[in-house]
Amino acid sequence: MNNLGLSKEYLEKKNLLDPLLRGFKTNELVPVSLNLGTAVTRMDARLSLQPGDNGNAVVAIHGIRREPNLNFPFFGHEFSKEDKENLLQTGNMGRVVDLTNPKTGEKMPSIVSIDRLTNEVIALRQDWIKIPDEMKGVKLNEEQKQTLMEGKPLQLEGMISKKANLSMLRYSSMPISVS
Repeated sequence: MNNLGLSKEYLEKKNLLDPLLRGFKTNELVPVSLNLGTAVTRMDARLSLQPGDNGNAVVAIHGIRREPNLNFPFFGHEFSKEDKENLLQTGNMGRVVDLTNPKTGEKMPSIVSIDRLTNEVIALRQDWIKIPDEMKGVKLNEEQKQTLMEGKPLQLEGMISKKANLSMLRYSSMPISVS
């Protein structure tokens, strides 16, 4: 992390170290500096730790993209016109697709989304999705949970926000999906 201009203290102060060590991406953008000897670059990015070839953790830098790259296969999935429209309009593809693990060839039913901070195309395996019984004060029935499990949008009314009342109005009219 020192090579990226980041310290343990900085990550702890920003409450980013624990989630990072537990296998999650940072939940906010982090200022990163890369010195490659002949070139220096500074950017904001999300970070994650991924297993390296020798078993050690490797820092993955998820930089900000101008737009998501939907014109190439994503883990073996070719995006249809409808997939692209859904991703660009809502941030979620709206259905489960089988993605292929490039190392094992295993088919993984997954939902595909766009990272709201970086515009990176991301996936979440369906069997890793945990749908809560309640979202922002609204109890979910089994049909609503199944809709979310399938990666489809779900409109919920009456959600309660910790922010001002204006936020409550915005949340209540927004389609909710898990990404």
